[in-house]
Amino acid sequence: MQESDISADFFDTASAAPLAAAIHGQCFKSGWSEKDFVSAFGIPGTVLEVLSLTDQPVAIALYRQVVDEAEILTLGTMPAYREKGLAGQLLERGFHYLRRNKVAFLYLEVGVENIPAQRLYTSKGFIETGQRPNYYNHGAAYEDALMMKRSL
Repeated sequence: MQESDISADFFDTASAAPLAAAIHGQCFKSGWSEKDFVSAFGIPGTVLEVLSLTDQPVAIALYRQVVDEAEILTLGTMPAYREKGLAGQLLERGFHYLRRNKVAFLYLEVGVENIPAQRLYTSKGFIETGQRPNYYNHGAAYEDALMMKRSL
């Protein structure tokens, strides 16, 4: 995999909802629906980043910006493309985009049991700022979330 094979595009309209839902559904057991993404795009400051490898979309991040702060609402890499450094590249390209849009701080929540994601975020400069009890609903069980923050 060469750097020239990787590209990122940013979308801020609901027209990207079908693509976002298709990728998200492959990344998570309970993926967001197209309707969920349409709803997210209905709130100003929402932007979708799609990372592609040789023109094949493989990862997404959904951000919401309010003034000089932003939050990662969801981030996922399709299973066949995990552990190849693509999520890190997705974040780096997202950081660059957000900086250009005057974002000073980026926030996120991550499951306390999602150790690979925690390692990724820590390696990209996020620090833990708190915890949200029972944040994720997994049907029969709940999972706490770590709150994290990074200065851009």
